Amino acid sequence: MPHCILDVSDNLLDSPDWQDLLGAIHRTLVGTELFSETDIKSRVIRHDTFRVADGAPDRAFVTLEVQVLEGRPDEVKARISDVLLPVLTGAFPRSATGMKLNITVQVSELHRLSYRRHQSQPG
Repeated sequence: MPHCILDVSDNLLDSPDWQDLLGAIHRTLVGTELFSETDIKSRVIRHDTFRVADGAPDRAFVTLEVQVLEGRPDEVKARISDVLLPVLTGAFPRSATGMKLNITVQVSELHRLSYRRHQSQPG
């Protein structure tokens, strides 16, 4: 935990190295001292079918959802968003200046009592 889901529109002007960006997200989360890197899971989902506002081709989005187990104070969740937003804005400079780009971070909670995980152990 946490799970980081990065949703992006496929019309972005930038083509970041996705592994590097996910690594930066991981390092930033570890830097909060709230999470261990071994517990962070991330993925990028590029959307080729989307609409932002009026559907103009210069509208784009980058949305990071960080899912954590419930119970953290709102101030902690806000801190997570605060430290991750600059990581995202720094990764899309061309899109930020050449498009109407929405970059958002949202921290959501997973229900602790219903969350299950199986972790396999090789060999």
